[in-house]
Amino acid sequence: MKRKRELLRSLALLVCSLGAGLLLSLFPDTAAAGAAAGLDVCLSVLVPSLFPFLVLSVFLVRSGASSLLGRVLEKPARLLFRLPGCCAPAVLMGLIGGYPVGARGAAALLRQGEISQEEARRMTLFCVNAGPAFVLSAVGARFLHSARAGALLLASSLTAGLLLGVLLRGRRAASPRRGRQTPPPCTATAGQALVDSVSDACRSLVAMCCFVVLFSTALAYLARLFPPGLPLAALSALLEVTGGCRDLAAAGAPPWALAAALGWGGLCVQLQILALPGTPRLPLWQLALARLAHAALAALIALPLCALFPPEIAAQPVFSNMAEETSPVLSASPAAAAALLLSCAVFLAAGGRRCGEERRPPAAL
Repeated sequence: MKRKRELLRSLALLVCSLGAGLLLSLFPDTAAAGAAAGLDVCLSVLVPSLFPFLVLSVFLVRSGASSLLGRVLEKPARLLFRLPGCCAPAVLMGLIGGYPVGARGAAALLRQGEISQEEARRMTLFCVNAGPAFVLSAVGARFLHSARAGALLLASSLTAGLLLGVLLRGRRAASPRRGRQTPPPCTATAGQALVDSVSDACRSLVAMCCFVVLFSTALAYLARLFPPGLPLAALSALLEVTGGCRDLAAAGAPPWALAAALGWGGLCVQLQILALPGTPRLPLWQLALARLAHAALAALIALPLCALFPPEIAAQPVFSNMAEETSPVLSASPAAAAALLLSCAVFLAAGGRRCGEERRPPAAL
């Protein structure tokens, strides 16, 4: 039976690969247009809104600032999420930074030995939230043309993330030192921690951009196969959150549907999280279930909020592209391009060495 399953899986992968290759050969212009749209999303949304938070989330851990803040936030973190205090900064960054930022902070804490595998897994399951810059500027102001709608969607998403963290905290509270090694003293200087954080953020951002371009290309082919409307918009949101929210807004979907899409995050975001360096061992189905729970909670919270504070929404023309003028908050600029080039230069300079830091295996359960 096991061999049959493996054979069927191999055949399915072979058929999918051959089909993808055939589509790329028959419609190369569609692939080029989809990849170009994905690159536009990376440069106008992903890099400006996520890169600084990716650097900061790792810098807090490498510099020892998370341990210092954890002493102050120890009781709230254990009361709400049954996590050590050092996790509180990563949880906060996950709420305000964007989808992979909180998961990246959890991976950094695990690598430093400050949390266990089980704690890192729980953090990864609920520290995945849409950032305020994306929700307010892109989804609210740009897609829905309503600042109030963006605020309501942000409130529902953040509340759902906090509730999910409380639901996933488990039944028993672990002692501060049980099942986890005592974290070693941080000897990295602020400059060294910054170099390590920028290098780490560059690697993570490159992987994320690759997934965005891949899924944007797939969505371009789906747009050729299916007529415009809510079914295609829902499929788009299932795969990639930026294009999905754009298409749902253009198709006239209710706000709770966009709240669910933001909570789900898209399969693209979930694969980005699993591809981050140092991510705890976590199967995709567990992450997908957590994202599904977040989507359901966000939709349920958005329903009464929109009833109490109904937003005035003006939808875009159906399936307008990303080539129109972007919001000034997230749009690419010479300063952003210069910052990206500088970051890449730092990454290339520091990538060949480990900065005096030895890699240690994750803490045992």
